[in-house]
Amino acid sequence: MTSTREHMLDVASRLVHVRGFNNTSVDDILKESGVGKGNFYYYFKSKDELGFAILERSLKRFTSEVMEKSFDPSKNPWQQLNDFLDELVERARQRECSGGCILGNLAAEMSDIHEEFRRRLNKAFERLRTCIGEALAQARVQGTLQSDADVPRLALFIIAAFEGAFMMGKLQKDADVVAGVVEELKGHLARFRVAQ
Repeated sequence: MTSTREHMLDVASRLVHVRGFNNTSVDDILKESGVGKGNFYYYFKSKDELGFAILERSLKRFTSEVMEKSFDPSKNPWQQLNDFLDELVERARQRECSGGCILGNLAAEMSDIHEEFRRRLNKAFERLRTCIGEALAQARVQGTLQSDADVPRLALFIIAAFEGAFMMGKLQKDADVVAGVVEELKGHLARFRVAQ
């Protein structure tokens, strides 16, 4: 059985994913969840604390459902990167591009107006950049990535490309837009690949 806290997080995550953090009120969450205000403030001291909990839970789920599965060290680094990008496209298709990327949405909405959100989101994207960078660095060690490739810059480019893909897919309500951008991204990465 889902706890009251988890139920509130489920509801709040869904609302924030579609409406944004600032456009989702505590009253919206209470109404949608059927939970009383006293229970809300028992589990969360403030709306910001709820937002941080949404962010942390989203990161944990993304890590277990996407990153750990994709960046399995038993796979070669190019397969890791392809699996990661393919999983993102599949998630866009499953959701029909509704909501886009919750982390990207929060970064766009909150970074200029809430320093603690910006700091936490930046840390989350840095973890992702590090993970992608490790796969690229492994490819370099194996001799399949050009030796002059700027790994940190390329890892950041991959993140920027798929975040842009999610935004455009959300805008056009078309997962094929996401798939198309990801195919272009794969083509770009292929230019850095050294044939064996």
